[in-house]
Order: sequence, then C-alpha cells, then structure tokens
Amino acid sequence: MNGDQACPKWKRAFRKIANVLNEIAGVPNYERYLEHFRKAHPDETPLTEAEFHRRAIDEKYGGGSIRRCC
Repeated sequence: MNGDQACPKWKRAFRKIANVLNEIAGVPNYERYLEHFRKAHPDETPLTEAEFHRRAIDEKYGGGSIRRCC
C-alpha cells in the first residue's frame, strides 16, 4: 500500500509541497532513489537510508572537507 493512501488530503498536499521544496533545495530523496534502483539494478541491494544520506552528504561536502568561498 502506498503511504499517501492512508494519509488525509492535507498531509498528501503538504508532502507534495515539501518534496518540491526539498528538490529545489537539493535535498536527496530516498524514495526516488529506491524507485530508480529497483528499475535499473534489480539484482543488486540498495543502500540503506542512512548510507544513502551519508553518501549524499559526502558528495555535497567532499567527504568532510567543506568546499565554499567563505
């Protein structure tokens, strides 16, 4: 069962808005990753949610060395 089916309408709307804002801000989406992974790599094991977010942080900040101008 899809998580949206059990939620009231206002929660579904809030979730959609939050997803759009997160996408604009560059926040990684684990559910989208899982969808892609199941389609593109059906015989492999996906990263756990913690591993997924750790990898995203490492990619964004260079594995601990923050890259920024100031």
